[in-house]
Amino acid sequence: MLKIFSTQVAGLLKSISDKEEQSIEEASRLLAQSVLSEGTVYFKGFDEMEAVVSEALFGENKFRAGANFSDVALSDLLPVDSVVVASRFLDDEEAVSLCSELRKNVDCNVILIGGRRKDAEMDVNVNVNVEELADIVIDTKAVRGLVPLDDGSRLGFPSGLTALFAYYALFLTTEEILEEYDE
Repeated sequence: MLKIFSTQVAGLLKSISDKEEQSIEEASRLLAQSVLSEGTVYFKGFDEMEAVVSEALFGENKFRAGANFSDVALSDLLPVDSVVVASRFLDDEEAVSLCSELRKNVDCNVILIGGRRKDAEMDVNVNVNVEELADIVIDTKAVRGLVPLDDGSRLGFPSGLTALFAYYALFLTTEEILEEYDE
C-alpha cells in the first residue's frame, strides 16, 4: 500500500508543479505586492487545511507579513492585503461563502487553494464558478483517496499534504520575487 501511495503522491505533486506553475507564479506576484506595499497576507484554512495556516505562521519558513485571517474583521482588510483560503475542495461551501463575502465587501487579493472536483462529484448545493470568487485558483489535484481497496473504496486522501506543497510553492516563489527587491 505504501508503495502505491508514494507513487501516486509523487504524481500529484509533479502535476501541481507542472500544471499549476502559472497560477502559482501569478499568486506569488500578488502576495509579493502585498508584502512590498506593507499589506498583510492573511491565511484561512478549513478543517485539515489549518495545516497551511500553521505552516505559514509558525513553521520554520514563516510567510512574510503573514497573519491569521481569524484574527481580523472584514472591515479591517485593506486593498493592499491578500487572503489565502485553503479548503479540501475548491467548491467547499464554507470556502466559497468566505470568498464570496470577500468579493462583495473588500477590495483585496483572494487566492483559493483546493482540489477541483468534476461536476458530477461537486456538492449539488454549491453551484458557482470559483474563478469568479478568487483572483487566483490553485488546484491541489487531490480529490480522492489514492490507494484502491478490494471493495472498491480508497484510502490515503492527501489533501493536507498537497495543500502544504502548494503553500511551499507559493512561499518559495514569493521569496524569489521578494529577493529581487531586497537587493
